[in-house]
Amino acid sequence: MPTFLRELIRPAAELPEAEVCLVGLPLDFGTVLEGGRPGAIHAPDALRRELRRYHKTYNLEHNVDLSDLRIADAGNLSLLHPDHATNHATIRRRLGELLGQYPRVVVLGGSHDGSYSTVRGLSDASGGQPVGGINLDAHADVKDKPDLISSGTPFGKLLRQQVVAGSRFTELGLHSNLNTKEDIDFLHQQQATIVPLAHVQQSGMPLFMERALHRVGSTGFVSFDIDGCAEAYAPAVSAPSADGFTPRQAVEAAFLAGRHEAVRLFEVVELNPVFDHDNQTARLGATIITAFLTGVVKSLGG
Repeated sequence: MPTFLRELIRPAAELPEAEVCLVGLPLDFGTVLEGGRPGAIHAPDALRRELRRYHKTYNLEHNVDLSDLRIADAGNLSLLHPDHATNHATIRRRLGELLGQYPRVVVLGGSHDGSYSTVRGLSDASGGQPVGGINLDAHADVKDKPDLISSGTPFGKLLRQQVVAGSRFTELGLHSNLNTKEDIDFLHQQQATIVPLAHVQQSGMPLFMERALHRVGSTGFVSFDIDGCAEAYAPAVSAPSADGFTPRQAVEAAFLAGRHEAVRLFEVVELNPVFDHDNQTARLGATIITAFLTGVVKSLGG
């Protein structure tokens, strides 16, 4: 029986059928456009390294054995075109293809602007219908910049273009002084649900995550921006914050997302390995992904 998670991961060419497919988005231009620190382009490789290095196939907390889980790896997308919009077209097309082939895709990112096109790929694979979703993040990322695809704009664009249904979208963990009133007003106009970080800290992650997953509907995504975690736990991000989620809250959210069959797209984004300390943040990202995979196996009766 496989002991380590790395024994379950195979190239997508060898696993045309699998429960989960990994894909890397080596992207940081959208973060740089917002004045963030470059370096997230190295995130996919750092996450894979930590995913393969430590994690075993048995989860003690939930008594779940992942040994039979098939995990395909589609590698990193080629996103080196000098035209930013062309790279986003690549993301949308390839995610649509992968979501047409596999029931769940895990994105290893990368600048958060990638979500603008991963979610459009999900909508394409779902017949062009609006989807639901959850953004676990310090920032709402709904800035109104029509001509700019940046890490601060993805969910604003998706809501304005009705790719994401506002009533099925939740911003979970927003920080108190990192979002403008205009952005919060916009989310209210879209009928989105906003859960401030303080509410999660007071009442716990499971309560709000379960409610958010219920709102997602039949098809949706969960995007976990690792800068939503406190800097003490996640120093290697593009925009670090002193306050934030604990690793326990992050793992709880990811596990619940994996258990929910409507979540076809799960992302860990904004890891910036250039600023990591002993791979601390990359290891946290890999732990979050492992929790999601554990939830998937639990949902399958494992």
